[in-house]
Amino acid sequence: MTDGENPYPVDGLVISYDDTVYAAQGSVTGHHATRAGYAFKWADTSAEAVLDHIEWSCAASSITPVAVFEPVELEGTVVRRASLCNISECERLGIGGGGSVLSVIKANKIIPKVIRVSKPVGELHIPDACPVCGAKTDIRVSETSGTRTLRCTNEGCPAKKLRKYTRFVSKAGMDIDGISEQSLARFVNQGWIKSYADIFRLTGHLEEIAALDGFGEKSAANLKASLEKAATVSDRKLLYALNIPLIGVDVAKRLLEAHSLRELIELAAAAEDPALFSAIDGIGPEKSGAFVRWMQEAENRAQLEDLLTIVTVEATGQKASGSRCAGLTFVVTGDVFTYKNRSELKAYIESEGGKVTGAVSKSTSYLINNDVASTSSKNRKARELNIPILSEAEFREKFA
Repeated sequence: MTDGENPYPVDGLVISYDDTVYAAQGSVTGHHATRAGYAFKWADTSAEAVLDHIEWSCAASSITPVAVFEPVELEGTVVRRASLCNISECERLGIGGGGSVLSVIKANKIIPKVIRVSKPVGELHIPDACPVCGAKTDIRVSETSGTRTLRCTNEGCPAKKLRKYTRFVSKAGMDIDGISEQSLARFVNQGWIKSYADIFRLTGHLEEIAALDGFGEKSAANLKASLEKAATVSDRKLLYALNIPLIGVDVAKRLLEAHSLRELIELAAAAEDPALFSAIDGIGPEKSGAFVRWMQEAENRAQLEDLLTIVTVEATGQKASGSRCAGLTFVVTGDVFTYKNRSELKAYIESEGGKVTGAVSKSTSYLINNDVASTSSKNRKARELNIPILSEAEFREKFA
């Protein structure tokens, strides 16, 4: 079959054996969990594109060159950008400046890639200043591979905080749906994110976000809705999201069972002894010291206070204020409707003296699942152990 004959846009074929005994002798991979077939891809289709400019994109560990070129159609999509990975790859390709003619493919029919420079124009300019913070750059050479990469010398560069921003927006953190690490990297490179609070200020850049390649008005509207929803957050999730060393989900919970968020901030800021919170069960001097030192650092405190002017914090961390669930152990699974999410239901149970675990066992008192008749593994286990399965409505009637 010649190129263009196939009327359907497919990236390859999978041929299945009809001899199942023979097929069972084959191996499996993490990506293709089958022994019964053989897969292959079509040859990559290339297109010529004229380079507009090289964009230097900052990430947590390096500044990556990205080729931005006149739009070309490849494998049924319009492609405008392709990562050049590092300086060594640029030198291998012999890429120049604007006007250079490139050959571009979609590697594995997915990832845009420059495979050849057929006509270089001018020379590659390597920036001597970070495009995000303006600090001096330097070129690092890998001791093992000899690969040359560009890096920012400023340890406080917002781009180097990318992993922290990723944890901040994560489900366990502020739970901002729809923001990937890649999106965060692009927003940082645009200069829109320099602090945690700036993530919520993205609502002031919605028109610009909609105009970015790969976004659009719907994506910008979805982002706005996610940010508005996440602007009300529990104190536990906020404390975890701040990336304080040694302060994970459990430690945040223990701290907030002893003091309110505002009390923790004020006590830590004024503390002369870093071990101030070490008497709290499960904390100890090392975790207490990490928390106190973070709160006493001026930049951290300023970022937190700025964030608190934007978000509404719900106090869920205090010790049990009621006893409706005292002495009982619950497992929560499936969707909830009355509560905002399962975390809110869990917080209520704990506030009423109950305990929430992730797996059904002999010690489980109730399984909460709105699909009471489900044949899920947790429902089956509960039935085997004669553990009552409650819908959300039944739980509220009994315990709220």
